[in-house]
Amino acid sequence: MRIFLTLPIILAAASPALAQDSSEQQNVGPKDETRFQLFTGVDHVKGDVGEGLDYETSFATTGVAVTKGRFSASASLPYISSTAPQEVIINQGGLFGTPLLGSSGTQNGQVKREGIGDLSLNAAYQLPVSGVNASVGASVKVPTASREKGLGTGKVDYGVSGQLSRKMGAVVPFVGASYTIIGEPENFETRNTLSGAAGSHLLLGKNSALTASYSYEQSASSSIGDSQSINMGFGTNLTRSVRIGVDGAVGLSDAAPDTRVGLKLRVGI
Repeated sequence: MRIFLTLPIILAAASPALAQDSSEQQNVGPKDETRFQLFTGVDHVKGDVGEGLDYETSFATTGVAVTKGRFSASASLPYISSTAPQEVIINQGGLFGTPLLGSSGTQNGQVKREGIGDLSLNAAYQLPVSGVNASVGASVKVPTASREKGLGTGKVDYGVSGQLSRKMGAVVPFVGASYTIIGEPENFETRNTLSGAAGSHLLLGKNSALTASYSYEQSASSSIGDSQSINMGFGTNLTRSVRIGVDGAVGLSDAAPDTRVGLKLRVGI
């Protein structure tokens, strides 16, 4: 048996972090100047993919983002450290951690592995829609992680996404969805996935916000169930150019990670 374990990425579509940026855009229109940001984040995920198949993974992500008018783009790369069963492949992608069952058979034993993960490239466009914040995006996962170490699938994934939010006083409800075309590794049977999230921000003054959301992701294999999670987050501006945030998730389904906690930092340059 070989199992994929997908992990959350800092700029995943419809994530609380990205939706938080959408809520801030409600207050200002697109500007023509080009803005750059450096970002970093640390996440810790813990769960299991079946009886006796526990995993615990930490990953530190760094990247750069650029915004010009209605267009934005980013690139990010994680460094992964994981203790997981031999048959688990750590595969970056998706809204949150999801085990993807690849094939039958069994292996035993926990393996410690670490190294560079897959490069994520993302782009989004804010639609000129009056009264709401609407955006569409695309993403590519470039297979830079070691397939031999079980840190990636060695294949390219493609995704498209959309988000919609509306500011209603201090409350900013949002919904988002994404569709991912998964590159199928040799000897594996996978299927493309549909993911979604719905929730709301609670704005705390001009610089801070609380976020709560529900996330759903289809399994890339018919052998296991889909993944569902509840997500919480808090973000605040330390200065005009520095923003920090904490977030976490609790799994609602067997396929979802039991827990996830994260710390994020963005710096304008």
